[in-house]
Amino acid sequence: MSTTANYILGHENPELERLQIQARLIEKVSRRLLRECGIGPGMRVLEIGCGPGDMSMLLAEAVGDNGSVVAFDREEHPVALARRRARLAGFENIDFVVTTDDALPSHPPFDAVVGRYVLMHQPDPTAMVRRAAEAAKHGGIVAFHEIALRVDVRSLPPVALFDRVSACLGSAFARLLPHHDIGERLVGCFEDAGLPGPELIWESIAGVANSPIMPWAAETYRIMLPHIERLGIEHGDIGDPDTLAQRLKEEVAAAKAQVVTKPQTCAWARRP
Repeated sequence: MSTTANYILGHENPELERLQIQARLIEKVSRRLLRECGIGPGMRVLEIGCGPGDMSMLLAEAVGDNGSVVAFDREEHPVALARRRARLAGFENIDFVVTTDDALPSHPPFDAVVGRYVLMHQPDPTAMVRRAAEAAKHGGIVAFHEIALRVDVRSLPPVALFDRVSACLGSAFARLLPHHDIGERLVGCFEDAGLPGPELIWESIAGVANSPIMPWAAETYRIMLPHIERLGIEHGDIGDPDTLAQRLKEEVAAAKAQVVTKPQTCAWARRP
């Protein structure tokens, strides 16, 4: 039986645009992960689930001209976009590949294998980590960046609209993702996959009215709305998704509030 994940947000242009907003939002955490786990110049790195290529380009920057990145996704459309964006950004050390999650490139073994926001979508996250470890050389790095979806977000002082959107999305993800709690179980996931207990990052992102948090929340709501309606999750008072980003920005600004995301959770270990 295939272990390939079902990506509930789809692969069309609105989702690829949302992923680029998301990448800007979480970029600093991902950079910290790459720095602290030891990815650096000259390495050969495999990226699992590249999407439109934002993490691929961070990796290419980290390994430099003497290193290389193999980045894959199972859908041609995001891979084609990632290729175009990387070319325009001047990265020539990334090889984008279309393949499935259960057919990772592995020869020769990689210095590091990295995935961002992929384990939550997997039918078996431990199996995914195990496959990642098998693609790494002995002593190589296995690193994943996930999110603790069960932890509540906060707006301080409270902004009712932001909190309603967050609660609505949280309910939908809890019912649709096979492992929405994986961000809280990375230690067990790594150890069950045969890796040492990992090093960890647990870090939330705070922002104000002009933060990428607002368009990210609005676009996530827009794309998830068909699922929300199908599941019967109450959402009527959130209003028009086309104006949601602006309304969020205005209400957060009026409250002079800061908003805090769910924690970003990163784990990394070296293959024995």
